[in-house]
Amino acid sequence: MHKCKNHSTGNVYHLEQMVGDFFPYSQQKLGFDRDVTIVFKSDKPNSSKMLGKTAYYDPGAAEVVLYVDGRHPKDIMRSLSHELVHHTQNCRGDFTDSQETPEGYAQKDPHLRKMEREAYTKGNLIFRDYEDLIKTGKKEVDIDFSKSGDAKMSLKEWKNNEINTKLMKKWGFLKESKEELYEEAGHPGQSCKEAHPDEPHPVAEGWGYRDEDDEGWGKDPAAFTGTAEEEEEAGDALKRGGAVEETTSRKISVREAKQITRRIMERVRKEGR
Repeated sequence: MHKCKNHSTGNVYHLEQMVGDFFPYSQQKLGFDRDVTIVFKSDKPNSSKMLGKTAYYDPGAAEVVLYVDGRHPKDIMRSLSHELVHHTQNCRGDFTDSQETPEGYAQKDPHLRKMEREAYTKGNLIFRDYEDLIKTGKKEVDIDFSKSGDAKMSLKEWKNNEINTKLMKKWGFLKESKEELYEEAGHPGQSCKEAHPDEPHPVAEGWGYRDEDDEGWGKDPAAFTGTAEEEEEAGDALKRGGAVEETTSRKISVREAKQITRRIMERVRKEGR
């Protein structure tokens, strides 16, 4: 068995799915019998180094750490395959309690060099065989690339966090950077004047980002997310200064939450004139 932990700043949703498919294949080939934790880690300074770290295995914690910043998924998977050989060695008792791995250990310590040779040979070949099985159609990997893996939140979580943050920024308790404003407006890195000098700002108009030629033009944007009633209740509660209560258990994406928040804030602003 294995479990994944994402300690990186990226979305590793599809990578976790690939790991889930590869892991039992590797276990069957190597024969290890202990659980292992697989950690996806970010380290920007390390990723900028030509010879930076790519992965390591902690035998005491039975943990594989994979550095993922700026790396191709295939390369990350190859690192995982290598480290799972070290996990196998740990299960066999090849690591000693005092075993250290300083710089140059693979050249200076005959026992560790033998372990590294096994990891490079078996790790690379096992992943190569796995890859070729998929490419030749002998193995199917059930990964749904139509799903983004974006975190989901309940409307209650969104109302308690996203709206409060927006209101605090609007009332001056939190300062929103120019970069955040540009990104939320749909043109990261550019001011509104630079992005669309001759057009009104879409948020100022109070409507989404739909073209006038679209058959849905003129509809309340909430009709497309099915949150019209919740938005109206949230807006009324905000104007009264009261709490916003849970009204549905439907899950929404972070992107949907941000769009709904913009519309509620615009509705409150307009009605407060």
